[in-house]
Amino acid sequence: MVVCYTGGGTLGHVYPALAVHEQMKESPAYEAFWIGRNEQRERAVVEAAGLPFFAIRSGKFRRYRSMRNVLDIGNICLAFFQALRILSKRRPDVLFSKGGFVSVPPVLAAFALRIVVVSHESDTTAGLATRINARFSRTICVSHDQGFASLPASKLFVSGNPVRRALAEQAKRKDSLPRPAFLREGEPLVVVLGGSSGSEQINALVRRNLQVIAKKAFIYHQSGQEDRQALVSERYREVAFIKDELAQLLSHATVVVSRAGAGSLAELALFGCACLLIPLSTSSSRGDQVENAQRLANAGAARVLLGDVDDRSFTEALIELLDDEEARRGLGTALGAGADWESAKRIAYMLMQI
Repeated sequence: MVVCYTGGGTLGHVYPALAVHEQMKESPAYEAFWIGRNEQRERAVVEAAGLPFFAIRSGKFRRYRSMRNVLDIGNICLAFFQALRILSKRRPDVLFSKGGFVSVPPVLAAFALRIVVVSHESDTTAGLATRINARFSRTICVSHDQGFASLPASKLFVSGNPVRRALAEQAKRKDSLPRPAFLREGEPLVVVLGGSSGSEQINALVRRNLQVIAKKAFIYHQSGQEDRQALVSERYREVAFIKDELAQLLSHATVVVSRAGAGSLAELALFGCACLLIPLSTSSSRGDQVENAQRLANAGAARVLLGDVDDRSFTEALIELLDDEEARRGLGTALGAGADWESAKRIAYMLMQI
C-alpha cells in the first residue's frame, strides 16, 4: 500500500500525520511519501521520519483585501500541476491530507487522478482548507463529534487527534521521567509554548514580567527561531524550539503557558498538564484557537486569557495557578480525561480498509 501525506504551514499540521505514518509502518508492503511546502523545518521533520519529501509552491486565500491573494492564485495553480506530476508518477493508493493551504492543490490533483482522498481536521471547527478539501474527500476525520455542521455528515469519521508515538509512549511513563538537570528538587517549573513558530504576544508577556515570574518558578521558554533573544537570568532558559526534551519538561511542569493549537492541546492532554492558554486572537486568525480554548475552559480543563492580554492579568492568572495546587490538580485531571491514545491507530486502520 502506498500513501501520500500532505499538509503544512506549521508543525501542528505535520506531527499528527507522522503519527499516522508511524502506525502504518506496522503494515506489510507499506510505502509513503510527502508533498508539502518548501520550508526547511517541516522538510527536516518529515525526512527525519524516513519519508521522501516533494516540495510544491504554496499559497493561501486571506480574509482581507490583498494583492498577495491575486499572486497566490498563480502559486496555487502551479502547485496543482506540480502535485499532479508527482502523483501521476508515484500513483499512491490514498492521499491523506492533514490540512494547511498547501494541501489543497494535492487534494485537487488526487481527485483528478481518481486517487482516494482522506482529510483530517484537528480543530473544533473546520478551516477553509478543510472545507475545500471536504468536497473531494471520501472521508473527513474530525477531532470531536460536534461542531462540524459545515461538513457533509455522511463523510465524517470521529478519529480524534493523533499524537507522535514517541511522545505518547513517554507520557505513559511520565512519573518515572527524570527531573530536568537545571531544576532543583521541589522547584516549580513554568513551561512556555508558543507553537512551533513561537508567539510574539506570549514572548512579550513573559519577557516583560520575567523577574516577577522568576520569583515564583523556573521558566523554560520556547520562543521560536525568529524571535529568540539572548536574555540571561538565573531562573530562566530560552530555546528556539523544544525537541526531545519535551516529554521530560511536560512531566515536571507546574504550569504550562501555551497557545491553543489543537495538536499542542492533544499532547498536553497526554501529560495532564495544568494550562494557562492564550489563544491566537480572531484579529489574526479565523478564531480556531479561541474555539479550542473555550471548549476546554467550559470543561474545566484549562484557564484561558482572551484578546489583548495585559501584564497584570497575565501575571495574576499565572501566579494564582502556581499558588493553588488544588486548582492545578483539577485542571490537569480534566484535561487528561480527554486524552486520546488511539487516534493514530484508528486512522491507520481506516486507511488500511481503503
